[in-house]
Amino acid sequence: MTRLPTLSVRRFLLFAISLLSSLPLISMAQANEYRDLLNYRGIPSTMEQRDPQGNLTIPAVYIDQGAWHGFHLPDSPAYYGDFTGPLFIAQEYSLHLSDSLQRLKLFSGESGETIELTRAEKVEIYSEPWGLLQRFRFRDLELTTTLEYSDNRTAIVSTRLINLSDKPSSWRLSWSGSPFATHPKLKQYRLIDKRVLSDDAVIWQFTPIDQTWQMQLDDASYRLQFEQAVTLLAEGPQGYRADSGLLTLAPGETVVLRVAHQYFHTQSDARRAAKLDWPAVTAGLSANRFRWQRRLDKLLRGGDFEAKRLAAKAMVTLLHNWRSPAGALLHDAVTPSVTYKWFNGVWAWDSWKQAVALAQFDVALAESNVLAMFDYQFDAKDPLRPEDAGNLPDAIFYNPDASRGGKGGNWNERNGKPPLAAWAVWQIYQQNHDKAFITRLYPKLVAYHEWWYRNRDHNHNGLVEYGANRHPRHGEPGKPDREAVIEAAAWESGMDNAPRFDMSDGLKVLENYDDRGRLLGYSISQESVDLNSYLYAEKGYLAQMAEQLGLDTEAAAWREQTARLGELIRGEFFDTQSGFFYDRRLAGEHSRLMIAEGKGVEGWLPLWAGAASQAQAEQMIATQLNASNFGTKLPFPTVSADNQAFAPRRYWRGPVWLDQALFGLQGVSRYGHDELARRLATRLVNEAEGVLGDAPIRENYDPLTGDGLHCTNFSWSASVLLLIYRSWLSEDRGEP
Repeated sequence: MTRLPTLSVRRFLLFAISLLSSLPLISMAQANEYRDLLNYRGIPSTMEQRDPQGNLTIPAVYIDQGAWHGFHLPDSPAYYGDFTGPLFIAQEYSLHLSDSLQRLKLFSGESGETIELTRAEKVEIYSEPWGLLQRFRFRDLELTTTLEYSDNRTAIVSTRLINLSDKPSSWRLSWSGSPFATHPKLKQYRLIDKRVLSDDAVIWQFTPIDQTWQMQLDDASYRLQFEQAVTLLAEGPQGYRADSGLLTLAPGETVVLRVAHQYFHTQSDARRAAKLDWPAVTAGLSANRFRWQRRLDKLLRGGDFEAKRLAAKAMVTLLHNWRSPAGALLHDAVTPSVTYKWFNGVWAWDSWKQAVALAQFDVALAESNVLAMFDYQFDAKDPLRPEDAGNLPDAIFYNPDASRGGKGGNWNERNGKPPLAAWAVWQIYQQNHDKAFITRLYPKLVAYHEWWYRNRDHNHNGLVEYGANRHPRHGEPGKPDREAVIEAAAWESGMDNAPRFDMSDGLKVLENYDDRGRLLGYSISQESVDLNSYLYAEKGYLAQMAEQLGLDTEAAAWREQTARLGELIRGEFFDTQSGFFYDRRLAGEHSRLMIAEGKGVEGWLPLWAGAASQAQAEQMIATQLNASNFGTKLPFPTVSADNQAFAPRRYWRGPVWLDQALFGLQGVSRYGHDELARRLATRLVNEAEGVLGDAPIRENYDPLTGDGLHCTNFSWSASVLLLIYRSWLSEDRGEP
């Protein structure tokens, strides 16, 4: 998050105004380029409306500044003037509080009659990167309402009236709304415990609930606070109505009325927010618009109209998924997707990919995204898993799990995730050149790197296996639960159901012990080419960090390790006959390349990392990018199209995951075929459903049809598209 200096309110206002005055002047055509990047239109009818895959049915939700609540635009004239919702995140689950909590009505001051917004001569409803807007122009009046965020707990709805007539005229505004009563799957539960009205605010205190897989609330609340004087009345069991006084405007005169929407997880958070300082709100809004302009200026480096809009859409997607500290999340971080039921947490390897993209336009948020995971790096004093010192959880959420004293079900310490953290930290360093940052992270990264060799190299040959941590789900020493361990190992790879992890007689669970006979964890009997390629790349990044920190002896040691591992990757994972890299299956003292199991996209990782020889890379590029293998309509399916296990719509068994496609593209470019990489990247962007336009960015895509699959508004896909723009679609091209 961009941090503003601590200032008095007056100085803060002047600071914000000075920032705005320094913005470059842009034409209306340029400003309009970034309107309606995503489709926010829809009206909730219940607390939770999802498609069969678990996505919210409204395509996108507007959230900014890491807030935990967001809004939509109306798709029906009956809701003109309203920002529908809000959506709020009940610790770990996105739900809707209302169809519209601030329904707007406009009345003539002279006649008292309702002025229907549908009768406006001109209606404009659209989004900008910094907010949502609606404008209604009548012959004698213009009404504009905007929604934008002043801080990480506060959204501001501003309603502006302009008298367009040549005589004084009067109007009156009224707002009303009511929360949903209950959740469709929790019929006996009542969402609102109590409603409290004061002179300028309505507060809804939520009823505590602990439904681990559906909804979690402690003493959360939602507050509407009005800046100007209104008459507040109770309406219905939990609703309200707020009426403005008579607003009489001279010809050309303007009036603005503002309302703050605030969502708090706890009453202590609500008390800290106290009463709003409206001048500070004004400054916060101004500074945030400037912040958005700076991000766009930093990110966009030319290219055609659609390419620039794609980059901006990817940036907006990432920032909608940004959550500020709350519960167990101690740093600002980006979650995979606010619109998918299970993805309001922070995953390790998602974080590394997201950080690389975030660094292109908001380096402070990129840093925080990395630190959020390292807040929970295990050490030798960890009460639960001292044997995993250096490793990190797979996923962290608002709630730790029961073993950590929490009540969460989504927190996961059964396994790790692929080691890409050093890559992320180094890419951040390329943007901020902040040695303090790598000084802080370098020892943590070293501990993370060394954990793999201590806990996942069963035969100590320098090639590492995916596996699982000690965990109650995984059995006891000497009695591992084979199915559970293999499941966790597949999760550790990130490729959950990839064919190479299918249960078979040849896939064994191996226990790893230290010299004192302590069980460290488990490996599966399979040395994976992607894992060792990630580690090869990590060694190179650690060497560069060590050099920057003046640790020349350590840098030399890392380079020596890099060279040794490169020889192993080239010699142990490549099959010259088929011209591809494969995992290696262990069987006692013997091993074999998993050629019979078919090719997977993991085989491209040695090219991304730079571990392949030029001859190996040339053979792969020449033979493996045809329509029958990895050159499908969307390139780099997770399983080669000629693999008998290929299933183009089954998660990691065929769909194109954009992170793996990026690694493939960067590998092709790295070995001298950048023009080919550019053509493949352009094809991917053009053929993947909804990548261009205002549809949500998807988790993965059908490689044969281009159809978007599974989760919507997916952060690492957005990250990859942003990096593809910077590398191949912009004028100022350069590999991240």
